[in-house]
Amino acid sequence: MTTVAEEAVARARAAFDRGDRRAAWESLRTRARRSPDEPAYRVALVETYRAAGHPDQAARWGASMPELLTDHERVLLHRFARRAQNRRDLRTYLALAEVPVELVELVALQPSARERSECASERRAGEFATAAAVVGVLSAIGIGIGIIVTLVQAFLGGRAHEFAQVTAVGALFAVVGIGALLVVAAGLRRRWTRTVLLVVPVVAAVVVLAHADMTTTLPFG
Repeated sequence: MTTVAEEAVARARAAFDRGDRRAAWESLRTRARRSPDEPAYRVALVETYRAAGHPDQAARWGASMPELLTDHERVLLHRFARRAQNRRDLRTYLALAEVPVELVELVALQPSARERSECASERRAGEFATAAAVVGVLSAIGIGIGIIVTLVQAFLGGRAHEFAQVTAVGALFAVVGIGALLVVAAGLRRRWTRTVLLVVPVVAAVVVLAHADMTTTLPFG
């Protein structure tokens, strides 16, 4: 029973034999990109490009099957791999999910502009996340001290209420500061859902602080 790939290849070869090479190649290339694991399209591309005198294209589409290539075609393929800026570009050119093993070491390691941008964003995001962690530790220490002082004042019958409210204000400032840092980190990493979720408590804390009178010892009362 004839498979879909065999039928498509047969139609493309018929078009090629009629002289309609462009249509044949466009059909085969489209199907090779859609089904990178189907060798029939690539074999047909190698054979038709070779017959038409295009060894560079034969090498390109036969990269995943080096046993099909001639020595000259393999040299052309290796030459292009050495000129490639990175593996992503080479994968795109070859229309493959992975760069063939024999080409891996030939690919230049310079990252693309997009990869450099993503790397820089990730580095900055890491810096903001680290800053958030440091602020979080310092805030936890400060809030812990405030809670202890509040408890001691309550035990001694002192101004526990005042210390409790000041500690609460400090906690809200910590939420705003840490949250803002984490929002920036998530934004740099393009994690938009997390960014929105982090914005909510930050805004809530800002609203509460807006109603606090920081000129008194009882900001909420």
